[in-house]
Amino acid sequence: MMHIDIDIQDEQEAARVLSLLKREHVPHRVQQTPTLSEAEREAARERVMRGGSQTLDVEAMIAYNKQDRRMPFRDEE
Repeated sequence: MMHIDIDIQDEQEAARVLSLLKREHVPHRVQQTPTLSEAEREAARERVMRGGSQTLDVEAMIAYNKQDRRMPFRDEE
């Protein structure tokens, strides 16, 4: 068995490839993933930060999660 991933952004090209797969009876699976531009990503982050709790500090949460701290069974003395 061989697995092939193909990213196609043009809808007409995708339709052409899919019709070829169907005509040749090749089993296939289609997965559409929305892509966000950097500007859309930043706008979404701003919406979350504005609409969130006043006490919610995402940057502090990320920094806390990155801290190295004692873990059970890993750091026992």
